[in-house]
Parts: sequence; C-alpha cells; structure tokens
Amino acid sequence: MKKLIIRTLIVAAVAAAAFYGYRFSRQMPQRQRELPTARVRQGDVIIRSFARGELRAVRSVTLSAPNLFGTVQVTRLAPLGSYAHEKNLIVEFDDAEVLSRLEDKQLELDQTDEQIRKNKADLAIRDNQDQVELLRARYSVRRAELEVKRNELLSAIDAKKNLLSLEEARRSLKQLESDIKSRREQARAQLAVLAEQRNKAVLELSRERMRLNQIKLLSPMSGLVAIKQNRGGFFMFGSQVPDIREGDQVQPGMPVADILDVSEMELVAKVGELDRANLHEGQDAIIQLDAIANKKFHGQIKSMSATASASVFSADPAKKFDVTFSVDMKDLLAALGAKPDQVARMMATAEQNRKKPPMQSSSGGAMFMMAAGNGGAPGAAMGGGPAGIMPGPQGPEGGPGASAARRQGGGRGDFMTRLTSQLPAADQKKVRDAMQKALGGKNMADLSPEERQKVIGQLRAQLEKLGIQPPQRGQRGQSPNGEMRMMGMGGGGQQFSAKDMADAQLPPPPEEESQLDVLLRPGLLSDIEIIVEKIPNAIHIPSQALFEREGKLVVFVKTRSGFEQRPVKLARRSESTMVIAEGLKPGEVVAMADPTARKGEKKEGQQGGGAGSPMGAVGGEKKGGR
Repeated sequence: MKKLIIRTLIVAAVAAAAFYGYRFSRQMPQRQRELPTARVRQGDVIIRSFARGELRAVRSVTLSAPNLFGTVQVTRLAPLGSYAHEKNLIVEFDDAEVLSRLEDKQLELDQTDEQIRKNKADLAIRDNQDQVELLRARYSVRRAELEVKRNELLSAIDAKKNLLSLEEARRSLKQLESDIKSRREQARAQLAVLAEQRNKAVLELSRERMRLNQIKLLSPMSGLVAIKQNRGGFFMFGSQVPDIREGDQVQPGMPVADILDVSEMELVAKVGELDRANLHEGQDAIIQLDAIANKKFHGQIKSMSATASASVFSADPAKKFDVTFSVDMKDLLAALGAKPDQVARMMATAEQNRKKPPMQSSSGGAMFMMAAGNGGAPGAAMGGGPAGIMPGPQGPEGGPGASAARRQGGGRGDFMTRLTSQLPAADQKKVRDAMQKALGGKNMADLSPEERQKVIGQLRAQLEKLGIQPPQRGQRGQSPNGEMRMMGMGGGGQQFSAKDMADAQLPPPPEEESQLDVLLRPGLLSDIEIIVEKIPNAIHIPSQALFEREGKLVVFVKTRSGFEQRPVKLARRSESTMVIAEGLKPGEVVAMADPTARKGEKKEGQQGGGAGSPMGAVGGEKKGGR
C-alpha cells in the first residue's frame, strides 16, 4: 500500500512537472520578447533637417526644331556633353527642300516681273496707237466742221450730208475716247493683279528666306549642351527612347537641345511636412555632392514651394514640398581644382548670362525658351526647367510675378518690348514717352480693339515725326554695321547676324575640351544638411518613442514590473527628435515600440497611423531631421 501511494505521488509529480513545463514553454516567446528602448537624455539639441537634392542649372535655353514646311532632318548636331560658347552652332537641318522652294519662288517672282514689264510695254504701245487714232478722229471732226461752214454755198442735200458727217465724226470721237478709257482701266486692272501676284511672290520668297535662316540654331549663351530624346516616332511603353542623332527626322516645335549654364548652379530637393514648418528662406545649408567625396559646400535656402506634391511614379506616396538651395559657386569650383583665373572667368560668364532677360525669342528665326530659375519653384514649367520647356522665375521678369505685371499693364509691356527691343537706349526713352502720351493716362487693357488700333496709329505717327522706325513682326532689320539680321518673331530677343550664321562652328567634343566647365554636370545628387535650431539643455527622445492614444501623446516608461503609459507635452519636434516639455525626467528608459500591442496590431498601427502608432510613422517619413 505504501509503495502504491509513493508511485502515485511520483506519477502526479511527473504529470505536474510536464504540465508546468508545457505552460512555461508556451510563455517563453512572450517572456523572451525584448522591446527596443531608449534613454531620456538632457542636453543641447541641434534640430537638423536632411534631404536629398539634385544639382541643376539656374538658367537654361531650349532650342526647338523650326517649321520648314517640309522634312525637318538633322544634318549636324553638337556632341552631347560638349561646352558651347555663345554663337556656336548647336543644330543644323537639311536645307535642300527649302533651297528648292526658294528657287521656285524666285523663278515665279522673276516671271511675274517679266510679265509686268511686258504688260507695261504693251500698254505704252497701245497708248501710242490710241493717241494716233484719237488725233485722226479729231482731225475728222475738224474737217467735218469746216465742211459744214460751206453749207451756205451748197445745195440742201449736200448741206445735210455735211451735217450727218459731222455728227458721225463726233460720235466716232466720243466712242474712241470711251474705248481708250476702258482699255486703260483694263490694263491698269491687269497690272494691279500682277502687282498683287508679285506681292504674294515676294511674301512667299521672304518666308522661304526666313525658313532658310532657321536652318541653323546657334547658342544664345555659353553653357553645356544636352541633347533631347527623339519622341517623334512610335514607341512601346517601357521601351528606351533614343537621343536625337544626325540623320533623324524631328517634328516642328520639338525640343532638340538644351543649353545649360553651368556657371551658376542650384539644388532642388523635397522635404516633408514637419521639416517644411521649420524651414525658411535664407537658412544656411551644408551640401555634400556624391561625386565629390569628403568635401562639403555652403549654401542657402533660395525658395520654397507653398504646396506639397507627390509623384505617381515614386514609391513614396507622401506629399512633399519643393525647396531650392543656392550653391556657393566659388567653393564648388575651388573644390574641383579651379584656378583663380578660371573662377573669375566662370563668374563673369554667370554675370553675362544673368543679364539676359528670360523671354521667348528667336535663334536664327527658330524659337527657344530661356528659363532663369531665380527663385522659381522647382518643377514649374521651364521658364523652367530645363527644358522640357520650359521653371519660371518669380518676380517682375517672369513667372507669376510677370503674369500679374502683364495683367496690370494689359499687354503694354509686351508691346513696348516689341517696339524698343531693337532700338538704342535714347530712342527707347522717346518711345516710352510717346506711348504714355498716346494712351493719355489710360490702361491698354481697358481699351477696345478700335481704340487700341487708334492708339497704335497715333504712336507710330509720333515715332515717324521723331525719326524712329520701330521694327515690325518678323521684319528684317539693319544692324549698325550694315549687316542684315533677323528680328525676333516673338518681338525682340537674341539676334545673330548673317556673318554669325555663316561663321558658326560646332563646339568641340567633351573629351577634347580641357576646360573646367565640362566637369560640372546638372543632375548630380547630393546630401543636404540644414541646421534649423539649437535648443540648450533640453529633454529629448527619439520620435519612435512617442505614441498617440485617444488623441493624446504618450510614452511607455520602463518600470520594475514592466512599462507604464505616461502622457507628455512637446516643446519642439522634427522628423527624428522630440523635445519634451513635461512628463519625463532625464535618465528614464522609454520603449520605442508599443508593449501593449500585439504583433499584427503593431504593424497595422504603424502602417495606418492608428491608435498606438509611433509619431515617427504618423509624422511622415522615417528619415528626417534630428
């Protein structure tokens, strides 16, 4: 009996041990679960903001293919990545069809001129014949009048014959005069028709000559040549679009090449919502290019966009703000090993390009867009950007500021630019005074079309009295040295003389260019660090340690028995650092993950930003300022 009791107790002990061992093994994962923690620190907090930026040119020019009313085929093209100086040849198109049409139009004009000369000669001959016939008819009338004076001496029958002869002679003279007048009017009408045909032929010939001037596209400023992609054909989605090459056919108006001014660069970056609230224009930034290791450059915030945007092609669905940073070009050039004379030359080039107004103009008659990114919001249409055409500048010269100025001026600025762009400075002042006098204090936008035509007529009359002949749209102008030059089709802008067009040469390839300019490339990536604020003696924790529960900000403080929930108040916060005003003491340990949430709930909360999710996930991106 005693042995049975002992055996029973042993079996019960083994069963109890097995049961508790099973329970212990089930609870081991939870016991072994370790939460990431962080210690509450106190000290000076430097709030920094970090971003990734892309280097781009402040100013750029987009050269577009002209409309040659035929095949637009590239015959000569500047090498990709070459450095073009002002008036260098960038693109040249095939001029065979234009020359053929030009010869045909010239032949038509010569035929019309010969026909006009023939008709004038025929008219002169016919006038001489008519004068002879008219003289004969007058002599006949005079002879008949003399015969009538003899009627007193003649019989009644002869007298009657003389009267009838006089009446017939006078009637023939009148009919001849009427016929001569009709023939002259008919000849003049034929000459007028031929004159209109000649005017039409002259107009078509001038158009063909203008198209011939569009064969060559010259660089309006010094800069890097970037060749565009040939998107004129049909390509499947996902296929690689090739660059434009010699021999390719392009569509009229298609961008062919960009001229990027590498003498002045800027950085374009995107920042999150929390960082955007801490940034303002003029803040200093530290820039480090990926292509230049272990070297940092200084910059400043140039402009910031007021609205956030998200790219549908990006993996990050969060909306971000565009920020433009200016770059200290002297430091950048010095880091590249530039000599003082090279730095001075590039600064002079930047100053020259900066003085060029950002406007639409013509290069040999072909349209191009010059974009000056002087504080323009990144991603704006080029007037901006490089060039797809075209980031626009802010302020009175372009962008929204220019639109407002044009609305206030009612297009007066564009009209004045068209009138004064080709005139000397002294004549420009006279034109402006004449414009003010013609308007009489009125606004051009408030005038009706008839009143505008009247004002323009008065203005041109005053200019003629002053001896000023403003250029017309698409008119050829005479340069001071006697050379012919093309006026801007859009009214003013960059011009090239016939000598410039004839002497234009392609820039050398980049491997043959030994200048420092080719070392800079738009599109280089860089890290940007912005020191937002320095807070002395502050209590701070990582942003992952802050959670939101029922609309309140809480942290989980570690105790002997586990973690306790504690509400806190924030003083400042960024993407990675939270400055605590109340609720925590230095040295305490806080959890960086919700200890009360299950594994599935934790992922769901972090992804959707629900209850129990960390503020780092709610605030936006994980990588931010600290």
